[in-house]
Amino acid sequence: MRALRTRLLVAMAAVLLVAWSTGFALQYLDMSARQCGEADGMLRNVAEQILQSLPSDITAAGQQAPFELDTASMPANGKFAALGFQVWEHGTGRRLMSSRPAPEHAMVASLVDGFSEVTIAGAAWRVFAVSDAQHRVQVQVGLPQSALQAELRKWLGASLGTALLLLCAIGLAIWSVIHWSLRPVLVLSDAIATRTSLDLAPIPERGLPDEFAPLIRAFNQLMMRLAQALQHERAFLGEAAHELRTPLAALLAQAQVLQNADDRDDARDALDHLIAGIERTSRLAQQLLDAARVDAGVASTRAQDVDLALVAGMVADEFGLSAARNGQSIELDVGHAPVHGDIDDLGILLRNLIDNALRHGGPGTRVRVETRIGSSGSEHAATLVVADDGPGIPESEHARMFERFYRVGRGHGVQGIGMGLALVERVVASHGGRLHCGTGLDGHGFGIEIRFPLAATQRHAAPATM
Repeated sequence: MRALRTRLLVAMAAVLLVAWSTGFALQYLDMSARQCGEADGMLRNVAEQILQSLPSDITAAGQQAPFELDTASMPANGKFAALGFQVWEHGTGRRLMSSRPAPEHAMVASLVDGFSEVTIAGAAWRVFAVSDAQHRVQVQVGLPQSALQAELRKWLGASLGTALLLLCAIGLAIWSVIHWSLRPVLVLSDAIATRTSLDLAPIPERGLPDEFAPLIRAFNQLMMRLAQALQHERAFLGEAAHELRTPLAALLAQAQVLQNADDRDDARDALDHLIAGIERTSRLAQQLLDAARVDAGVASTRAQDVDLALVAGMVADEFGLSAARNGQSIELDVGHAPVHGDIDDLGILLRNLIDNALRHGGPGTRVRVETRIGSSGSEHAATLVVADDGPGIPESEHARMFERFYRVGRGHGVQGIGMGLALVERVVASHGGRLHCGTGLDGHGFGIEIRFPLAATQRHAAPATM
């Protein structure tokens, strides 16, 4: 029953069978009623014709010897073969005439005119009796109910046999039509099965039934997204390989310089470059791990109530030492801002924002991190703001800077593979948040504001401050 052809055939056969059975039952009832009506009409007509054909001196003629049939005569066929009639004299109750199927005694003993249901020799009969105007004689005509039922069964058997043959022919025709209609789908299935693993070309819709068009379009859209994802992954692997190869080569070179340094200054300079290269490689590896984690989509399974103020404090502490070494500062203005999310993913988001601000801002850059419960009309949200006073990002690049592998050209020669802000955007989307980019501190630099839905326990709290 899992095959579509079988389901269609069974469904259509069931509908046809129910419709035909209902129609046949109604036809049987109608046929039975009509047959009874026709039988009553026939009994009346025969009785009246016999009565009208009798001579007026039938009572005297009834005393004479009747003619006898040849014993070799063949019996009649059909329902009328069992028809019997009798002619009785009212006054004496004497039988004047009778047919061979009729019994010896009166079919209607009371000699009452009209239709009657009687039992003769254990069999049910339908009898009609009619008398002349002077009530001298009465004609009784009867027919066994079994004769009517036999005729009805004969009709029923012929009708059922014909109907079953028609149903089989219709079922075979339906199966052929369904098989013919689904043949393009089977051909397409075979074509897809023979494709290579990386063949993501769209499936042609031509020749397929219209009912499959939405499914094929949705499948083609999925194939297109897979092709784009595969292209991105290829670009990602290429970029990652390039970005890892470059710092590793630099690390090797600086290590060799340090090994062969003749004086303390050259050694210190080589060591500084070696440390910078290690930091860059470590940052790149961390971004790769963060991207793999976000791509895995585990945030929804580990979500809990998290205070953004706590996350901001922990991430700021991570960057405190390196920022101070470069003459940079991280300012915190954190207030209670509870959200429902994954603390690790939120840490990835804030870590990338602060890291971008410090790396692209240069020496002396100030980075300010704020958390609070903000309101926009009647809607309350947990708000996270990260702003700096660095060179900023041109507004023309705001629309593309969250694209994966897109590098914002800030003119500082900072290397990267364009993953930081892309990770930020994906974490915000997975937590149902919204991004807004703008100017940073004191009218300079770059700032980003992110609004998350409040945790359920805080949605009915007192109005928040901006």
